[in-house]
Amino acid sequence: MSEDLRELARRGLEWIKNRPAKGLEAELYLSRAEERGLERREGRPDGASEAVAEGVGLRLAAGGRMGFACGAGLSLETISGLFAKASAQLDHLEPDLAKVFVAGSSTPVDEAFAATLWDDSLFTEDWNAFLPKLTDMEQIVLAADPRLSSVIRAGYGESRGEVVIANTLGLSTWERGGSASVGLSALCSEGDERQTGSSFRSARRKDALDFTTAAREAAARATSLLGARKLPTGTRAVIFDPWVAGELLELVAGLLCADQVQRGKSLLAGKLGKRVGSELVTFVDDPRRPAGMASSLFDDEGCPTRKKVMIENGVVREYFYDAYTANREGRASNACAGRGSYRGLPSPGSSNFYLAPGKTKREELMAQTKDGLLVLDIMGMHMADPISGEFSVGVSGLAVSGGAATHPVKSAMISGNLVELLDRVDLVADDLTFYGSLGAPTFRVSSMTVA
Repeated sequence: MSEDLRELARRGLEWIKNRPAKGLEAELYLSRAEERGLERREGRPDGASEAVAEGVGLRLAAGGRMGFACGAGLSLETISGLFAKASAQLDHLEPDLAKVFVAGSSTPVDEAFAATLWDDSLFTEDWNAFLPKLTDMEQIVLAADPRLSSVIRAGYGESRGEVVIANTLGLSTWERGGSASVGLSALCSEGDERQTGSSFRSARRKDALDFTTAAREAAARATSLLGARKLPTGTRAVIFDPWVAGELLELVAGLLCADQVQRGKSLLAGKLGKRVGSELVTFVDDPRRPAGMASSLFDDEGCPTRKKVMIENGVVREYFYDAYTANREGRASNACAGRGSYRGLPSPGSSNFYLAPGKTKREELMAQTKDGLLVLDIMGMHMADPISGEFSVGVSGLAVSGGAATHPVKSAMISGNLVELLDRVDLVADDLTFYGSLGAPTFRVSSMTVA
C-alpha cells in the first residue's frame, strides 16, 4: 500500500481537465489488491502463492457517449495512455443520456464501521505460523470418524486492497478492506462407496476464523451421505440447510438486478409492490453489516451505501440499481453498483444478501416435519429459467420422517417454480449463517416434487 491513490487520482483528474476537449467529464477507478495463499493436499504441503494486482479503469463521458479503457499500473503515464484510448472511442458510440457519473457530495465516513473491514495483522505473519493450524484441522477431521480416510485439500488465504473513485463532478471516495479464509475437503469411504465433504469460512479479521468448526463441518458433510439411497417419487416438504441456500439466494439476487429487470430477463420485472412469496420471506441487502464480507462504505461508483429490504414479507420493495439503470427510470441510484475489478464496468448487484431469520429453532422445524427431505447439497440452481422461474435440480441430503432424519438420500431431483417455492415457505429458523456474502437460516418449503 505504498503510493497514495487519492493523490494520484487528484493529479490524474487535473491532467484530464487541462485537455482541450470541451464538455468532457471523467471518472477514475484506482485499485490495488494483494492476496496470498497456502495449501496442503493429502496431508502434504502443496506450496504457497502470492499475487498483486493494481490498475486503473477510466471512463470518459461527453454528450451521452461514454468511453472506457483500463490498464495495469498506477501512474500518471497509465492514466494518460488510457485517456487516449477512451477518448478515441467517443465519436463511434451511440449517445445515451442516461450514461452519467455520480456527482460528488460531502458524506461523513463512519470510522467505526470502516474499522470492522480492516485487519492490520494481515500479511504480517510468516507462513510457518499457519501450518500447525492446517495440520490440526486435518487431525480433527480424521479423528471425527474412522470412515474418514483423508483430507484432500486444506488451505488458508489472505487478501487486502484499497479503491479510490474520483471524477470531475467533485466525487472522491477511498476505502480499504481485507479478509482471511480457510477451506478444506475431506474424503470418507465405506466398502466401495466414496463421499466427499467440504467447508469454507471467511472473516474480515483472521483471529475471527474458526478453524475447528470448519474441520468439523467438512467431516460431518463427508460422512452424512454414506449409505445413501433413493427416495420414492412424491410430493413432500423440503428443508434447505444454510450451506446450500446460497444457491437460491444467488438466483433471487440476480433477478432483482435492475439491468435484468429492464431487459425483461427477470421474472420479477413489473413485480414492484407485488407479492412473490409467503409472509415469512424477507430478503435484505446490507452493505453496512459490520465485518460483512461484502460490506463497503461506498458502491463502485462512489455512492454511499445503505441497508435495503428488497423483498419484505413476500412483497418486492426494491431492485438493485446503479447510476445508469436508475437514470433510465428517472430515479436515484440506491448504491448497488459493483465491479469485478478495475478492468470492469459497473453494473447493479447485491452485497451482503440474506434471508431474514425467523423465530423457530432448527430442531423445532425438523420436529414439525412428518415427511420431508433436508437438502445438504444442490447442483444446478443457476440453470433455473430467469423468466419463467422453472427449475429442476439435483440434490442430496437426509430423509425426514416423523420429525427426525432417517437415512441419507442421493441422486434425487427437486423441480418446480421459484415463485411457488417462495410462496410455500412455511417455516424459517433462527440460525442465520453467512457463507461469504450470502446468508440464510434453515427454512422449509411445505411441498415440492421430489423424484
